[in-house]
Amino acid sequence: MVPRALSVWDLDKIIRTAGADRVDEKASRKLGEILEDEADSIIGRARVYARHAGRSFVTREDIVLAAQHSHS
Repeated sequence: MVPRALSVWDLDKIIRTAGADRVDEKASRKLGEILEDEADSIIGRARVYARHAGRSFVTREDIVLAAQHSHS
């Protein structure tokens, strides 16, 4: 497992920007887990698209396509 990249402070700020007046630290940590798990999934699909295209690198388009398919 990759170390978490999003800090609790950053996640707290995201939640507050969305309108919350106060944020429990556990809520920030849970949001981080959910966002990073979703990112891992999107990146995995994007890597498959890149390999299918014969590339060893992921492009913006790979990420967009993978993200679109995560919501369908």
